Amino acid sequence: MKKKIMFIFVLICIIVFFILYYIFLILGNNIFRNKNEFVEKIFKSLENYEAEIDVIVVSNKNQNIYSMSQTVNNETSKVVINSPENVKGLIIEQKNDELFIRNTRIDMEKRYSNYELSDENNLFIGSFVKDYQKNCSEIIESDYELIIKVEMKDSENTYLQSKELYIDKIKKIPTKLIIKDNAKKINTSIIYNDIKIK
Repeated sequence: MKKKIMFIFVLICIIVFFILYYIFLILGNNIFRNKNEFVEKIFKSLENYEAEIDVIVVSNKNQNIYSMSQTVNNETSKVVINSPENVKGLIIEQKNDELFIRNTRIDMEKRYSNYELSDENNLFIGSFVKDYQKNCSEIIESDYELIIKVEMKDSENTYLQSKELYIDKIKKIPTKLIIKDNAKKINTSIIYNDIKIK
C-alpha cells in the first residue's frame, strides 16, 4: 500500500512539474518573443517620422531645456532648434556620413564629411535602436507602456552609460528617452510631445 501511495505521489509531482515547465518556460518564452517582436515593429515604423521634442540637459550647475523639431527619413535626420532664443533657428542635419550645421539667423553653414560620430547622435531614435541591437537590453512592461533599458557596456563616455526608452503600448510611439551617466544620474531627457509616423 505504501508503494502504491508513493508511486501516485511521484506521478502527481511529475505531472505538476511538466505543467509548471510548460507554463513558465514555453509560454514565458513566447511572451518574451512577443515583446521583442512588438518592439521591433515599433522600431521599424520609426524609420520615417516627424516629432516635436523637448530636450532637457542637466549639468553639475544647471539645467537647460531646448525645444526642437525633428524629421527623420531614409535619406536624412534633421533637427531644428525652436528655443531658447539664443539658438533658435539652428539646424543640424545628417546625410549618410556628412553632418551639416546651419544657423539661419546669421546665414552660416558648416559641412563635415566622414563625420565619425554621425551614427551616435543621441537626439535620434535610430541611435537608440542601434544601441538596443548591439548591447544588453531589458524590456519592462506595464499595462500602458514598455520601458526598454539598454546598458552601454562598451561605452568609454562616462556620460553615456545607459539609455531608457519609454513607449506608449496603445499608440505604439515613444514618449520619453532618458540617458544616464556612470553614476546612474540622468543627464539628458528627451520628451516626445508630438510624433507623427510617416
